[in-house]
Amino acid sequence: MLAFALILAGTIAALTAQQPNAARQAANQVAIDADDMGGVVTSANGPEAGVWVIAETTELPTKFRKIVVTDQAGRFVLPDLPKAGYRVWVRGYGLVDSGTVVAAPGEHLALVATVAPDAKAAAQYYPSNYWLSLMQAPPKSVFPIILPAQPGNAAAAPTIIESQARWVATIKGCEICHQMGNKATRELSPALGTFDSSLAAWDHRIQDGPGRRSDAAAGRQSGPRAHAVDFRRLERSHRGG
Repeated sequence: MLAFALILAGTIAALTAQQPNAARQAANQVAIDADDMGGVVTSANGPEAGVWVIAETTELPTKFRKIVVTDQAGRFVLPDLPKAGYRVWVRGYGLVDSGTVVAAPGEHLALVATVAPDAKAAAQYYPSNYWLSLMQAPPKSVFPIILPAQPGNAAAAPTIIESQARWVATIKGCEICHQMGNKATRELSPALGTFDSSLAAWDHRIQDGPGRRSDAAAGRQSGPRAHAVDFRRLERSHRGG
């Protein structure tokens, strides 16, 4: 029994040792020029297809970053890089950010991706446009939406959102100033304080910061207030009221 266990352990160790060697051989087969970096990305699951390989440097007059995507065999080429030292790392769906490798143009790289321990950990690295794509516009049937004037402003008139197209245009207008779908626009920081509801918290959130006036105006048209009115209308329609 002991002999069998030793043989099994030796076999596993040999196979494990072969994996980095195989990745290195695959990386060396990727054709590159003197101003490129190329190679292969693997993880515990084998070659990683469709993941981002990021090379960045601060050794140039301005911070420089180049990003490419691996092919079905996990191969990549970072082409036409200015001469500098680079930090190279891997990001992708189902992964957490890998450690960085220091490299220079002309090198072949066998990069190791880190598989996320669970779905929640993986989701922290999804790009902003993934989260933005989950946003659903209120159905056309609930328009026009009439939002009451803000309390305390007797001169203010109600806000009317005429159509779903207007709602979508307002959301897109937010992106003129800032990213949508990133952590700051989808989560509430505990530093904001304690509120009676998420609606109240978001009302407070969009009035913070240097863009508070425009954000608050957009929020009244497309943010939590609009959604709240939408939800109330849908609730009344389901109750027949």
